Amino acid sequence: MKIKSIEPTPSPYSMKINVDERLSDMETQTYTQNDDLTDAPSYVSNLLAIEGVKELYRVIDFIALERHPKVEWETILPQVEAVLGSADHADIEQEQTSTDYDEEAFGAVQVYIQQFRGIPMQVKLIENDEEKRFGLPQRFTDAAMEASKDSSNMLMEREWIEQDPRYGDAEDIGQDVVEEVDATYPDKRLKTLIDMAQSGENDQQQGKVLKPLTEADLQLDDWKSRYAALDRIPDPTSDDLPILGKALKDPKMSIRRLATAYLGMVEEKATSPYLYEALQDKTVTVRRTAGDCLSDIGFTDAIPQMIDALQDKSRIVRWRAAMFLYEYGDESAIPALKDTLEDSEFEVRMQAKMALSRIQEGESAQGSIWKQMAEMTKQKDNQS
Repeated sequence: MKIKSIEPTPSPYSMKINVDERLSDMETQTYTQNDDLTDAPSYVSNLLAIEGVKELYRVIDFIALERHPKVEWETILPQVEAVLGSADHADIEQEQTSTDYDEEAFGAVQVYIQQFRGIPMQVKLIENDEEKRFGLPQRFTDAAMEASKDSSNMLMEREWIEQDPRYGDAEDIGQDVVEEVDATYPDKRLKTLIDMAQSGENDQQQGKVLKPLTEADLQLDDWKSRYAALDRIPDPTSDDLPILGKALKDPKMSIRRLATAYLGMVEEKATSPYLYEALQDKTVTVRRTAGDCLSDIGFTDAIPQMIDALQDKSRIVRWRAAMFLYEYGDESAIPALKDTLEDSEFEVRMQAKMALSRIQEGESAQGSIWKQMAEMTKQKDNQS
């Protein structure tokens, strides 16, 4: 089995290795460093023996490798090539770069909220394999205890619910999430959840009363009240674009980020100008969220804006821009991508190099990996 090509994924910590051997369509293989690899293929043991490789997932004709955040791809990939070999002798960049882990986190901070029967109990963040927990105000603990009176094993019923990833300093993110949870679960909602828990009732909205957002909501003095109003809106449509656009101007980052995420759910071209505005936000979290939304929607009209984003002061935004141009870019991006080959960050250079190679070699844009997977699923459904 040899490497045919290497592609980016939505995470800087994961890389897609396309190989020249294929598994059956329904077969998958997953291995981690902690697994018993006695019966695993030799290449699996050899890949997991590379410092920094944490996990590999193989399906169809590719291997997804996950790395430890503190070991760079520039160190890992040449060793991967040594294990598997290269079908086309692909050049893998090996130059040295500085590694400064005191800068902004390159990838996403994973966010989880522990719940008991829909009632939040605490917040957990995972960054660089390090876990941090943040407590919620006492009223959440009191509500969970009240709701658990008829539970035979409250500890077993608790569950961690994964949230959208965040970007930035983990301490700041933790405090933001705690404040957002506090804002979106007023006492009335907690009381509803307690009653539901005690009666055995199940509600997909978890006690949330959906209500369209109004301009009056955005004029409320307390940001938590504004955030709660935004959190209560039904699934957004194009009719909500103007009011969400106004939310992008809110002084509170949490509100601007949530508004940006909602905009990404409206897959219409009328959404694009609002996401372009979010791409210029003063906070990296909002800019990166806007980049993710533009990738998910996949309109090529965003190519000029993402070319400009290659100059963003944040490396995670530059990385997202280079990845978008790999997914959707055309010849208009070539000059900017060539300049980005001199970027100070390896991951940014690598994404730019992949985008440049695809465009110059005349390969058609395939869209994001999520869109490719959705298309594969659709094709299988049509064949069945």
